Parts: sequence; structure tokens; C-alpha cells
Amino acid sequence: MAEEQKGKEEPGSFTDSLRDIQGEYIMLTELYEKEKNYGQKLSDMMKTLQEEVDSTIQISPDVIGEQCKEAYLVSESVVVLVDSSGNRISRPLSKLPAATIVSVIEECTPELRRLLFEKRKSESGKVRSLERVLKELKKAEATFRQTRREEEEEEEEEPKEEIREAAEEKKPAQKEPAPVAPQQKASREGFAFKGSFGEKREIPGISP
Repeated sequence: MAEEQKGKEEPGSFTDSLRDIQGEYIMLTELYEKEKNYGQKLSDMMKTLQEEVDSTIQISPDVIGEQCKEAYLVSESVVVLVDSSGNRISRPLSKLPAATIVSVIEECTPELRRLLFEKRKSESGKVRSLERVLKELKKAEATFRQTRREEEEEEEEEPKEEIREAAEEKKPAQKEPAPVAPQQKASREGFAFKGSFGEKREIPGISP
């Protein structure tokens, strides 16, 4: 009886094996779920990057692991397989096996990097052109504002001058003082004494 109880408690017993199988199955299920989620995330990342470059990337047929003549990764992260007869089969990248997803991404990474570099270089050139044009427009705007300010100042001065002139016209005209005739000095030459000092004249008397 003791031997039977001891046998049941041994690690290699049938019950322990079933318990281990159950635990392994649960962990395997979790790994399958993670693998699926990671594959979908990788596929979405490749979709985003490929949409940015807007280009189809050729893949080596050996990477796919299937008999095909050509293989491409097109938009929406779809793998297109072309067989020897020219038939095309499309499969979402996320639906491929995990090992195939990783192989496809490794295959596409160098070309994707080159395309992104070219796109970034092109956009940098556009930005520099826009900055240069914007700088010139700012200079022109500053000149225009300065000219406009000067014109407004001139327009403000004109009404002031008109008001000043109108005020001058409304003032009563001041009478100019009459010119004063210069006083004539007696000229010695104009005074003549008539008569002679030796001649006597009778002066009539003044009656009272």
C-alpha cells in the first residue's frame, strides 16, 4: 500500500504528465497569439513605410519558400507571387508563417532604406527651396511695409497743410499802416530875403 502511494507521487507519473501537457498547451497557445500579433504589427509597419515611398519591392523567390518565378512586396503589405506560367497569387504578409515574414522584411530592408533616403533627400531640397523663397518674400514684405508707412505719413501731412492754409485764409486781413510822408527840412537856399538892409519901410501902426 505504501509502495502504491509512493508510485503515485513520483514526478513521472501519468497525472503529472497530463498536468505538464496542459501547461505546455496553454503556453503554446499564448505563443501562437503573440506570434500572430507580432506578425500583424510587423506587417502594418511595413505597410506604413512602403506607403511613404510608394514603390513595389522585388523579393527573391527563395525567401518565400514556395515554387515561384518572381515575388514582389506591393502596397498594403501584400506579397505577389508569379509562377512559371505567369499566374499571380496575392497573399497578405501577415498571413504568411512567422519565419517567412521575418525573411521578407530582412530582404526588403536595404531597398526600403534606400528609397526612404532618396525620399528624404528630395523633401530636403523642397524645404530648402521653400525657405529661400520665403526669405525673399519677407524682404519684399518689409520693403512694401516701409513704402506703405511713408505713403501714409505723407497722406497725414497733406491734410495738416490744407488746414493750416485754410486757417490763414480765414484770418481778417490786417490793414497796413499809411505811409508817413517824410518831413521836408527847410532849405537855406529856398529862403530869400527881399529888400535891402539900407532901405527903410514904413510900417503902418496898429490901431488900438
